Amino acid sequence: MGQKDLCAGSNWNLAKPEKSPCPTLDVWVPKKTGFPEFVKVNEHNEVEGGFSIAVFCYAIQLLPFNVQPIFKPFINEKGMMNGSIDQLLQHIEGQHCAAVAGAVTIRANRTKYVSFTIPYINEEIYMLVNAEQEWNQSTLGTFLKPFAPLLWITLVCASILTGLSVALLEYRASNHKFAGPFYKQLIMAMWFPISTFFFDEGKIHNKCSKVVLVMWLCMIFLLLQIYTATLSSWLTLNQLCPRLPTNWEKVGYQNGSFIKDQMIQKYNCSEKDLVPLDSYEEFKNALDNGSVNVVIDQLPYIDIFLDRYKSGYMKVGPIQQEAGIAFALPIGSELLEIFSRAVINITQSEIMTKMKTDYLKISPPSIEQQLNQAHPQSLDVQSFIGLLIFMAIVTISAIIISEFSLRRRDTKVGIEEECKEQPTTSELVHIKILD
Repeated sequence: MGQKDLCAGSNWNLAKPEKSPCPTLDVWVPKKTGFPEFVKVNEHNEVEGGFSIAVFCYAIQLLPFNVQPIFKPFINEKGMMNGSIDQLLQHIEGQHCAAVAGAVTIRANRTKYVSFTIPYINEEIYMLVNAEQEWNQSTLGTFLKPFAPLLWITLVCASILTGLSVALLEYRASNHKFAGPFYKQLIMAMWFPISTFFFDEGKIHNKCSKVVLVMWLCMIFLLLQIYTATLSSWLTLNQLCPRLPTNWEKVGYQNGSFIKDQMIQKYNCSEKDLVPLDSYEEFKNALDNGSVNVVIDQLPYIDIFLDRYKSGYMKVGPIQQEAGIAFALPIGSELLEIFSRAVINITQSEIMTKMKTDYLKISPPSIEQQLNQAHPQSLDVQSFIGLLIFMAIVTISAIIISEFSLRRRDTKVGIEEECKEQPTTSELVHIKILD
């Protein structure tokens, strides 16, 4: 016996103009007690709903003719799943009005006995592994991360240019510290902007040098504050590192899934190394107690697991891309093309997002969540371009003003010396009297 009222609703079974090729449709569903999100079958072997059932019912409503689905669990006399998904698909082979609804993956070998609609959800194969905290923060690279490489180079160049500017200003002001051989002056010019911040390097003779150094020290102080804040973000970053398996031993998979055959054929796994698991709780227990090193499964199930157990586990992949999850119909079914069009309309509508959230607990993260999860970014030159331009303007202005000031002083001194060399009026009178 099957159930007819799962798709009941206000718009259900309204009279439609076209003649239906299948007034009633036997819809067979898999029974997975530990994974009820796609299809839920209760202990009385009654289909209660699920994501796949909801999408199927919505597609039925979009058809231009009336179809009454009758949902039937694919079970044996003990109330357990009557074989694998492949056997379920083979069960409808050659039938006229039959279908399979559930988490059925489109596979090449399955197209030999059924046809698939357009997939209603994408599918990738992922690894589920344990995660551990990793604090690899003691390397030199971590302390360089707050600033981008180009910014470090720019700051070094700015320090050298500031030193050369101060050396030029002090040399013009006759500061003996900046006198001597060229190599000595060069070393002093490179060291002076850094050492001034920590040590007393002696008296500065040129007032313009003081202006340049004050602006330089203010910029260094500001950079240090920003560097410290950014470094704190990097050091306190909670890093989770996946514990990846070194080999394909002790691999868990969902019981009845095609993953088993795939691991044997593609990765040459031994069947004794594959561990069937029947629920999310078994996923967790197997990973916790070490009976498996990794669980291989389809992405929707991995996401549901991570939503339920939010810490201590990570997904890694995809290790393989699949065609997707779809509904299966007998080869040559008159419903296939029109049912696929209905599925396309559903996947492009907002109802699909709502059903994913309601049944699978899958919802796209908000912008705020994405920003909160983002790693701290290294600051680049653009972050300080205004400050660097201002420092350059101050330095160039200081050199120009210093040159004008020195030239004016030299001119004034020259005039005073000429005046001293010329005799005064009283001296001329005195000379004249003596004559």
